[in-house]
Amino acid sequence: MNVQGKQRIKSLFAYALHFTAFGFLALGTICLLLVLGMIYNGDAWAYIIYAEKPIHHFLGGIGALFIFYLLFYGIYNSPKEWGYFSAKVLLATISLTISLVAGELSLRIYYSALQNNISMEKFKLLKHDGKPMPIKSTHALAAIIQPSENSKVIYELQPNLDRKFGHRRVLTNTEGMREDHDYSIKRNNRSIRIVGIGDSGMFGWNIEQNDDYLSVLETNLNQRQDGNLYEVLNLAVPGYNTQLEIEILRSKGLKYKPDIVIVGWCDNDFSLPFFMLEKENYRRRDKSFLYSLLFKRNSEKKKRSNVAPGFKITDQRDFEKDRVLPELTAGSDIDRVRTALKELKKLSEQENFKVLFFGPMGKDICNICTEIGVAFSNTHVLIPRDKYPSDYIIHFMHPNKKGHAVLAEHLEKDLINRGWLPARKQSQ
Repeated sequence: MNVQGKQRIKSLFAYALHFTAFGFLALGTICLLLVLGMIYNGDAWAYIIYAEKPIHHFLGGIGALFIFYLLFYGIYNSPKEWGYFSAKVLLATISLTISLVAGELSLRIYYSALQNNISMEKFKLLKHDGKPMPIKSTHALAAIIQPSENSKVIYELQPNLDRKFGHRRVLTNTEGMREDHDYSIKRNNRSIRIVGIGDSGMFGWNIEQNDDYLSVLETNLNQRQDGNLYEVLNLAVPGYNTQLEIEILRSKGLKYKPDIVIVGWCDNDFSLPFFMLEKENYRRRDKSFLYSLLFKRNSEKKKRSNVAPGFKITDQRDFEKDRVLPELTAGSDIDRVRTALKELKKLSEQENFKVLFFGPMGKDICNICTEIGVAFSNTHVLIPRDKYPSDYIIHFMHPNKKGHAVLAEHLEKDLINRGWLPARKQSQ
């Protein structure tokens, strides 16, 4: 092969080398742009190219740029030039590492200060000073609740509400019950008091004020005009589970000296409460908060929201139980519900009231009630499925208005049959 041919081959090799180098340059640039896209998105990048692993793309991009440098410049570098290059890379690596560590530490200090600054104690002070803490949440329920001073309750209905909620009017009294009036703590000599504890079904989700089955029950009982004053107090709060219901009974209901306590049951009472308070540990080593801020803020925002500033609240019932205080998981899963029922039974004996579980009950909760000796009324058995139109959705956790009326009617009959309420006179 002549000299000209060798030069041509050498030239073609140089072109191929440069072409390959620019290919790695393009690849490295795309990888780093995807990392920037994920930072901008706060989540995975899903436009044209899907990317969800920022560290992989960053390292891949740096590696591709290094190969570009090696092919385009490095093969011509002298040892001295390689020494300068290595020093620059080392300096950049140290600078980046220090910046990331400083950013992580600064973020942890800031988050910790923010959490401490807007703590439950500060909420209490603001409340006592008459300065309501603003509510921030994407979930509709946040519009009618507030953090509770009782850490075992977590959240409660706001008192003195009069507003539209899901196109329905919701009123609460000064105690935060879904009632349009207050009840005197001191009992009337002729009063019969019933307290209801439950979640959204008993509360009357998507039901107008006074159309929930406890309000209908109170109206029906007082229409008897039999000389008794029937008072039915609705302490239900959407999203509560059994343990929180017992705690709200203890903190708000017992002072009214109830004769009967109705526990509105639905099967998701085996789960954690709908909203859970999560106090973050900013010293933990298994998580980078800077990484979460840069690359996961959008997905984490969908999972969690702030019912009040400083409180991390999840609006999912499936929560990481190892991140929740033990007293807050006490009412979730079968064994813990069994423990909660034993506690309720003991409380009823101490305070001299009767307890009735009422609602569409499955086999597990029926077995627990039987085992512990707590009265229950399973609406699946009490109210045949084909007795009323299906659109009443009686056996669903959120019946409609007519479904609530049916529940009130059958609850009254059941209480009479148990001898807990006086029977109606023949003319009634």
